Amino acid sequence: MSVCATVVVPSRFRQIEEPPRHGEKPFVQLAEEAFDGPNLRLSKRLRLLEEASNRKIRRGDALAVIASIQRKREKAMKITPPGAMRTFATRYAFFAAGFAALAAAWCVVLG
Repeated sequence: MSVCATVVVPSRFRQIEEPPRHGEKPFVQLAEEAFDGPNLRLSKRLRLLEEASNRKIRRGDALAVIASIQRKREKAMKITPPGAMRTFATRYAFFAAGFAALAAAWCVVLG
């Protein structure tokens, strides 16, 4: 598995950290290992950002690395976020079902 510690910046590649010394893992490899499937837990994200700070990696670069790995994993696992229409339809259906149940209960109480 090839590990590359570069971030894509428009029209150029730029190195985000010095090559690791003394057997430590590159930041990109640490970030890839922190994921549980396509998800990255908040506690692990905070640890990664702290590690990036310790390695003198800019926060924006660290977030870009994490986001690119997450996009790559979501694409590999074919996970698509729900669209706006689907979210609206789901929320509306729950609201309508709850309203219908409340109206039926009210009719029983008054009836």
